[in-house]
Amino acid sequence: MLKLYPAEQPLLVIRRHWIVFVGPSATFFVLILVPPLILTFAPTFLPALRSPGIVPLVNFGLALYTLGLLTYMLVLWLAYYLDVWIITTERIIDIEQRGLFYREVSEIPMEKIQNVTIETPGFLATVLKFGTIKIQTASESDFVITEVPDCYRAKDLILRYSRVPRQTIPHEPETPIMAG
Repeated sequence: MLKLYPAEQPLLVIRRHWIVFVGPSATFFVLILVPPLILTFAPTFLPALRSPGIVPLVNFGLALYTLGLLTYMLVLWLAYYLDVWIITTERIIDIEQRGLFYREVSEIPMEKIQNVTIETPGFLATVLKFGTIKIQTASESDFVITEVPDCYRAKDLILRYSRVPRQTIPHEPETPIMAG
């Protein structure tokens, strides 16, 4: 479970833009419709598919194929839904689901942020207002959040709270933000 510091408040919870799920969904629908269409017209060209011994095998193969596609879509949807970035008054928390059983959680304290860059890659990203946010800290690595909807709002929040002077940094989280 993720816990917030005593004086910490969540400002924004970000998931990837919905457009990143359109390509896999379109592919899924094409792949789910092709086998029934093939099986509808295949007996015309291959009469052996109508034999009583082959029909159960073909149906079993089609069921396995459909189950595999549904499982693949579930994994894609879980990765889409469980990848979350939480911007709070004290830090940025990045939760990345890399598989069914592998989650990576990292965070950056707001006072360590030195620069925030936004990249909008192309016409579609400009029209739908999504992009990539790169956050630079004093360390050598960048913190990258991709396909962020309304990335300018997120950038403004990050910059506003990264410039707030802090007296003490709390160390013991108390308030849960979400069950994990």
